[in-house]
Amino acid sequence: MKRLIFINFLLVLAMTSCKKEDEIYDEPGYAIGKVNSSISVSFGIQFNYSYNVDFSEYKGNKRSGGINQDGKFIVGNSFLVIYKLSEPSKSDINFKYRIDSEQDFLDLLEKFKNKPPKH
Repeated sequence: MKRLIFINFLLVLAMTSCKKEDEIYDEPGYAIGKVNSSISVSFGIQFNYSYNVDFSEYKGNKRSGGINQDGKFIVGNSFLVIYKLSEPSKSDINFKYRIDSEQDFLDLLEKFKNKPPKH
């Protein structure tokens, strides 16, 4: 019985996480996010990042699944952040798009002008 409750909890958590991300990707804005720290959590790692929108700083976090992960190699690096235009505090960092320079960011903006990247 406890196992069934736990599985249902995980399913609800996954569904609400996907809804949050879909909401962001439906109304995307883009920023450069810097990964500030990583923390080991159950069955994975959590990355904490910050980004700026219109001279305001926002913070977010993203969990990555897997056992025995080490996120220290990502800490200190910058990646593309997609945030919700009407609510910039809702965001998702996309580790597929590392940003090493302002030009990298501008190139990504041009690339995603008509179609934002998905998760």
